[in-house]
Amino acid sequence: MRYRSLLLIGFLGMLCLAGYSQCIVTQDAQKRVITTCRYYDPKGGFLMNRPDRSQSVTQVTYLGSEYLTYPVWQPGTLETGDSKKPIPCLIAFNIATNVVKCRFEGDEQEYEVQPDAFTVNGISFISQVSVKGGQTSRAYYHVLYAGKTRVLKQFRCNLIAAKKEAYSLDDPFDGTFRHQKTYFIQRNNEKLRAVNLSRKSVLNVLDDPTSRLNQYLTQRKLDVFQLVNAVAYYDGFQE
Repeated sequence: MRYRSLLLIGFLGMLCLAGYSQCIVTQDAQKRVITTCRYYDPKGGFLMNRPDRSQSVTQVTYLGSEYLTYPVWQPGTLETGDSKKPIPCLIAFNIATNVVKCRFEGDEQEYEVQPDAFTVNGISFISQVSVKGGQTSRAYYHVLYAGKTRVLKQFRCNLIAAKKEAYSLDDPFDGTFRHQKTYFIQRNNEKLRAVNLSRKSVLNVLDDPTSRLNQYLTQRKLDVFQLVNAVAYYDGFQE
C-alpha cells in the first residue's frame, strides 16, 4: 500500500487539472447516445470567466459523443514511468482530442493525464510520441497484435454539423459525432504505416521478397481477424 501511495504521488506530479466542461453525455428515450452542450454568450461582446445573468444561454444537441465509451467513465488502469505498475482509476478517453482523463478512488476531481499506456473497459492502448515543429504530441493506439510486427488500431472522431433549414424540424440534432477506425502496421518500432482491410494493402506495406505472404493471402478483402493472422504468419518467417 505504501509503495502504491508513493507511486501515485509521483504520478500526480505529472498531471494537470482538467477544465470544467459544459457538455454532458446521456442516452435519450430511444437509447441513443447524445451530447448536450450549453454555451454562455456574454452580452456586449465582453468575455466572462463564468456564466451570470448578463449572459445568454445557447443549447445544442449532438448525436453520439466524442468519447470512446458510454458511459463515458469506465474502469481502467494507467501505466507510466519506469515501474510500469498499473494504477487503477476511472478513465474517459476523448477520441476527438486524443485526451485521457482519470478519476481516482475517493477523489471526484478530473485529471488530464498522458500515460505511456492504459486500459479502459478491457481495451488496451499504447502511446506513440511524435515531434513536429518543436511541438511534442502523444497519440494512442489499440494493440491488436504485438510480435516482431505490430497491428494497431486508432479511434478518431469528428463532428459533422447538420445542415438545417429554418422551416425543417425533422432532425432534432445540431450535428453528429462520427467515429472512425484506422489500422496501422508497425515493423521493428519503425514509422506506422496505414493499412486497409485488403490483400493489396497488406502486401504493399509488408516487404515479402519470398512471396510467401502473397501465397498465404487468397482473399481480396480481409476482416480484422484475417489481418492479424496475416501479420502473425508474416512474423513467423522473419529473422
